[in-house]
Amino acid sequence: MSLKILTSPNSGRKLIEELKEKLKEIKIDANNILLFTTNSTKRDAKSVMKVLKERYPEAEITGCNVEGYMTKNCAWSRGIALMLIDCDKMSIAHSSGKSTKEAFSSLNRKLKEKKKVVLFPMVSIPSEINVLKLLFYDKMYYYKYKRAKDLEEKRRILSECSKILESKMIFPPNSGLREMDGEVAGLCLIPLSAGYRTPILYTKGKECHRCCVGVGLSKVKMHFYDVFPERGKSFEETFEILKNYFSKVDRVKCFFSGIAIGGVNGLTATEFLKKVIGAKGIKEESLKEEKLKKGNLPLVSPYGLAFISKETFGSCMLGLQSYPINIYPSTFELDKFYGECIFSGEMYKGGITDFYGMLDKVKTDTFKFFSIDYDVIPMFSKSVHRLRREIASRFEGDFLGIFAQAAFKSQKLDRRYMSEIEKGICFNGTGTATVVEVDLQ
Repeated sequence: MSLKILTSPNSGRKLIEELKEKLKEIKIDANNILLFTTNSTKRDAKSVMKVLKERYPEAEITGCNVEGYMTKNCAWSRGIALMLIDCDKMSIAHSSGKSTKEAFSSLNRKLKEKKKVVLFPMVSIPSEINVLKLLFYDKMYYYKYKRAKDLEEKRRILSECSKILESKMIFPPNSGLREMDGEVAGLCLIPLSAGYRTPILYTKGKECHRCCVGVGLSKVKMHFYDVFPERGKSFEETFEILKNYFSKVDRVKCFFSGIAIGGVNGLTATEFLKKVIGAKGIKEESLKEEKLKKGNLPLVSPYGLAFISKETFGSCMLGLQSYPINIYPSTFELDKFYGECIFSGEMYKGGITDFYGMLDKVKTDTFKFFSIDYDVIPMFSKSVHRLRREIASRFEGDFLGIFAQAAFKSQKLDRRYMSEIEKGICFNGTGTATVVEVDLQ
């Protein structure tokens, strides 16, 4: 196997001209290409793929739009990053489906390798007309929810709403990884700021939105890492660990089913945020006409709920925003979590150096592909370069790091990760990373 990393911070005509010149100098005969665009170059994707097809007509082009990337020599939230690969022991497949189970089980059948990297839109903002439909469904189901006679009926109504949210908008990582065999590193795509029909994936040289893309690999090593202390062995033990980790926490009760949250302490999530922190809600008209049309609906928040798993006593954070909705969508399935959880005003208390620990796991003489929590961009800004320099100082050769949320599945985890929320499945709304090591010898 051989590969080459190519990057450019440019966009538009300048990017295309630079790409053509750089490709002339590259000798690798690539049969697979991973393309990562950013917000400054997603409109250039078709032109970029056309240039790549002219240079490598038989190559499979796969990838997605990300918040940023870093290599040994640069870290950018603009431009593109390319991984040109010549490898016969690698397969690529894609799938789609109305449910997470349908999409991921189909992908799993297509990938025969025991180690896989899966790219998928954890949160997918649909077209304008489908956003209007979702807002209508929210009002309809919340009306039914408020009129329900008992908790069992409320839970049934939330379950129905959850299925609609999943079919239109969300691929919960824990649900998806349950359907996958072997060891899996998930790149969970969710924009920092969203617009209609985001995020974007690339498969077979075309753009797609509501699908998942898998890369089957041989002879690689994969690792998971999170910045948190190890989880406890009971609900109360994990609760105390989280209480001591975060500077300010409140114990709250949530009512939910699937990925649909009906209430937080008896209020909608938006009402709860307004009561606790005085958050000003985003109005529906602003959501449709200003935020989504301009691509600046915030999907990241310093405020969140830390749920504790009934199965492992691990924990997962869900960020909260004051959207004009009543039933709040979770990015992960909640049925295996306790109804009591923690509300906190910070995602994690450390700095960018907390991620250095992931480097202790890997060898020095391999190519490394990192997926690093995208929260580090708004939280640490220019400090991201410190992480890049630390990686570059420890290892020879190039690497590629992508900023996205990370999920992982393995039956051979090396410690009691706080983010192990189901047996062998790790995910958290913040503070995680995965590393894929490729031996180029």
